[in-house]
Amino acid sequence: MRVLLIIFFLFLSIFIPVSTQAKAIERVDLADVKAGDTLYFTHTKGTYIGNGRFLSKKGLVDIDLTDSYWIDSYVGLKRRSQSGSTMSQSQSMGSTLASRAISLIGTPYNQRGETPHDGFSTGSFVHYVYKDVTGSLLSKIPLRQKEAGTPVKRSELAPGDLVFFQGSSSVISGIYVGNQEFVIATSNGVAKRHLDRDSYYANSYVGAVRYSRDELRLSHPKTYENHEHPAVREAMRYIHTPYVLTGNTLAGFDCSYLIQMAFADGLDVHLPRITYNQWEVGLTVLDGKIDFKRQSLDDLIRPGDAIYFSNTWQPGISHVGIYLGQNYMVHASGDEGETTISYIASYWQERMTGAKRFDDLTLRLDHPVVQKASVLLGTPYVLGADEPETGFDTGSLVQYIYKESVGLDLPRFGSQQILTGVEVTEPETGDLLFFQGSSVIPAVYVGNGQMVVMTQLQGATIIDYKNSDYWAPRYIGARRVL
Repeated sequence: MRVLLIIFFLFLSIFIPVSTQAKAIERVDLADVKAGDTLYFTHTKGTYIGNGRFLSKKGLVDIDLTDSYWIDSYVGLKRRSQSGSTMSQSQSMGSTLASRAISLIGTPYNQRGETPHDGFSTGSFVHYVYKDVTGSLLSKIPLRQKEAGTPVKRSELAPGDLVFFQGSSSVISGIYVGNQEFVIATSNGVAKRHLDRDSYYANSYVGAVRYSRDELRLSHPKTYENHEHPAVREAMRYIHTPYVLTGNTLAGFDCSYLIQMAFADGLDVHLPRITYNQWEVGLTVLDGKIDFKRQSLDDLIRPGDAIYFSNTWQPGISHVGIYLGQNYMVHASGDEGETTISYIASYWQERMTGAKRFDDLTLRLDHPVVQKASVLLGTPYVLGADEPETGFDTGSLVQYIYKESVGLDLPRFGSQQILTGVEVTEPETGDLLFFQGSSVIPAVYVGNGQMVVMTQLQGATIIDYKNSDYWAPRYIGARRVL
């Protein structure tokens, strides 16, 4: 009998394919965990779906695999065979998206809502589910969701795919969950509907898309955290910051302020505040829109370039984003209500003005006057003050910069400083510039059409005076004192 059993088990091990045999738990380092792995801990098990997300019996959980809690309780993992890993991971992701969508059934409808607490519109519902499960940032606008994904036939729909319908005024979107059913934010709240049995949706169906892992990667902030371009890395720090038109604080800001901050902090490039003024500086690498069916942006510009758009919320140049590659950009978007990553959909393609490269506008910190002026940026305006600890006014700032950087003693006031040195028609780095306000206002020219000047609202700041509606008409001359 024992011999027969041995022969039987030998038969199983030889003739049954390895892929159908139970796979043993492996002790793989947590740093090498991949999406699709089944992780085993002393207190739970589940499927790792990437980006710090773990699907267990309790639902979707955020886990930190570097935390001692998870490290100490880690037992091992099971990894599917390589041949089936891509399909299984895709199916796992789709099932998770479908499950999350179903879990939100009953959430109220709110055209402006973006959370389970506040409610959802159709677009914000899809955006929320995908962000919650994958960490990727789909648009909140259904038509743009449709353009960014890969079209899929209705007969090939799988859980997690997006389905689209023609609403009364625009396209609306939902998440397919299987068996011809989908979940969508209706006027009565988030609900499950049927592609055939619900006549409204059956008659208004306009297509479906699937987001591949690569497409999800392109809209995920972590993809760009270590990007080679400093302005891209800086912009990612502000993802989800609320959009506020004309806002200039970290509590909320607009598109041109994001560009201004990203280039200042990342490259020490100081750009004008207003979008159409930014367009006047730097190197033009693309002038005008392109035919996206025949040309690729990647062949014409590179990540880190700034893309400008016209006729968005107002006539003329009115929006800007930083190009990320493969038709994606990061921008402070009024439509999306925050700083986000967006596919450059047809809306943006039709309004493209061109692209600028600002990399060569970096301040010349090898020049002693420029270096000293740069470290004083942000120092507050205080009338009569004359040192960094207390502040400066217009004349004392210039006087201090030249004294501390090159040992040059200049008079105290702009009306006196304009009488020093030699008059020049084309200023060079380190020259003095003068403007007529209620009194003569001095400034330090730092190159690239920019100056460091003391202002009452911003303190010591950099301004592109040639493209400034305020400063350009007040310019009265330049003097060389070095």
